[in-house]
Amino acid sequence: MDPHDEFVAHFLQVERDLRAFIGSLVRDWHLRDDVFQEVALALFRQREQYDRTRPFGAWARGIAANKILQRKAQDHRFPVAFAPETIQAVVDAFDAEEEADSPKAGALRRCIDQLPPRSRALIDQRYEQGIKPAAIAERSGRTLDAVYQALSRVRQVLEDCVGRQLADGGSR
Repeated sequence: MDPHDEFVAHFLQVERDLRAFIGSLVRDWHLRDDVFQEVALALFRQREQYDRTRPFGAWARGIAANKILQRKAQDHRFPVAFAPETIQAVVDAFDAEEEADSPKAGALRRCIDQLPPRSRALIDQRYEQGIKPAAIAERSGRTLDAVYQALSRVRQVLEDCVGRQLADGGSR
């Protein structure tokens, strides 16, 4: 697919959600449309900078949040419903919801459930609890290198499993 066509397809897919996102932050409906148009133009101008490994909607919402914050900085009477920290929290919540609903996230959850208990515990410690590999090694009595190797093997197993699940349409 041509990059321009790809951009249009992505944009049309997120347009309604992007309008809702902007509408949830900007109180005046006339200004909502203005902001949406500015965001659409900015997205088009920056389309070459889009990282295809990230969801398009997350990228678009990030640009929308920045545009809204820029407008507020330029005009203190600009009717934004929330403080900048709250806007970032709304962006993060939208992003988390989008990721959780993705086919890849569902496949990953199913693959993690299929792991042997020891591997699942390792993944839980590292990614759910945020424990550093050195602390995992210390807690488990393993060397740091052994923990890195185990994490690498489990990540490879998960990557292969997710690939199979997505190729099979998530039927496994």
